[in-house]
Amino acid sequence: MQVTRIFKIIVVGTVLMIGMCATTIAADRTPVLDAVNVSFELLNRDGEVVREADFQGRNVLLAFGFTNCLHVCPLIAANMARALKMAKMDAVGIFISVDTERDSAAIVDDYARGFGDQMIGLGGSYEQVSAAVNNFNATFVVTKTADNYTVQHTPSIFLIGPDGKLIDVFAINTASQIIADAMK
Repeated sequence: MQVTRIFKIIVVGTVLMIGMCATTIAADRTPVLDAVNVSFELLNRDGEVVREADFQGRNVLLAFGFTNCLHVCPLIAANMARALKMAKMDAVGIFISVDTERDSAAIVDDYARGFGDQMIGLGGSYEQVSAAVNNFNATFVVTKTADNYTVQHTPSIFLIGPDGKLIDVFAINTASQIIADAMK
């Protein structure tokens, strides 16, 4: 009986502390968002260099992934495309492949455009993609063995405002309407 009561007190206390921390973090996320450098220098399907400055004046939804992904990446790209359509504004979705060995910029662009007219795909060398991923405080790992080729990456959707500053970061399962509303 005593052990059950102590366990309940610990669980309730932990939940309250987590709730207070989450409220504190949510109340002032500006320092966290400001710490993300939203710059990149990647390649479009024609091999031309594309930079974040090329999208000034527009909202940008940006995510990292790869075209051979069966579950997570299609969900990310579809969610971005839906949010862009719902927002009804001049905005662009940028899907950046972290699989530099298998995904050329043209392959990534075809993949991204398959989800909607406002979507584009960018690629680049390992160094270019790594720099972009690091700037966004994201991660990716490609593991190759004789029997397996695995790509893991941060599955977030980044919202960059027309001023070039990061507005928010969304989980892949965030409702498209919430993302669209954040663009307005």
